[in-house]
Amino acid sequence: MQQPLAELVEALNGFDPALVVSYPSALELLAREQDAGRLHIRPLVVETSGETESDRAHLAASLGAEIHNVYAASEFSPIAADCPHGWLHVNSDWAILEPVEEDYRPTPPGRPSHTVLLTNLANRVQPLIRYDLGDSVVARPGPCDCGNPLPAVRVAGRHDDVLYLDDAGGRAVAVLPLAITAPVDDAPGVARCQLVQTGPSVLRVRLQTGPGAAADAVWQDVQAKLAGFLAGQGLANVELVRAAEAPEQRGRSGKFHQVLALKRPAG
Repeated sequence: MQQPLAELVEALNGFDPALVVSYPSALELLAREQDAGRLHIRPLVVETSGETESDRAHLAASLGAEIHNVYAASEFSPIAADCPHGWLHVNSDWAILEPVEEDYRPTPPGRPSHTVLLTNLANRVQPLIRYDLGDSVVARPGPCDCGNPLPAVRVAGRHDDVLYLDDAGGRAVAVLPLAITAPVDDAPGVARCQLVQTGPSVLRVRLQTGPGAAADAVWQDVQAKLAGFLAGQGLANVELVRAAEAPEQRGRSGKFHQVLALKRPAG
């Protein structure tokens, strides 16, 4: 995910995988590379997970593969797998998934939850009981038309944007949201970090520090980590601006929007 796109394309061309599993934002970038004739792979199956729902028709047409969607998390994988009717069926013999409101009361089927609680029935080393995943899900109110008796959900997922940042030569470089946030996700003292593109080569960094953390020291660490990542993408010219405002939550979706791209005019 953190490789420059050209290097990723070269590696995939050399490997020619039969199965490709990734996030929708990454797969859509790869589909565009395939459309442009730079990527030459023919997987049998493409599996998407996380973020928002992908454009299945485009992925299938570009990559020539069967497209499937799964719901997964670090705490349990896979939580659910798709069916032909567009629902994700929960592996309820292995995990319990509870859509709940902000006060943790059950969310009625057919309505988006504030979050979802996961109980892992298979992990005997580190039990996870009613763990708050932070996802907003909708539980199907009745049996699924596909005939699968397992409970079915739809997941809101992440809504982070792919960034297109101009390098020193004015060429737009695609940067995946999960790649650019990875260097700072576990940085000491960071409670939340939100990146907002405000210009072709400008990123505004909104930081919320944890209790007892020194804000100036946290900023210097985050700035260095982001600058190092961007330099590796050929984007050492990108300006990082320390924002005075805290990260902002948009809407009631359980997933926090970490990366917001600049909306450039069409053409």
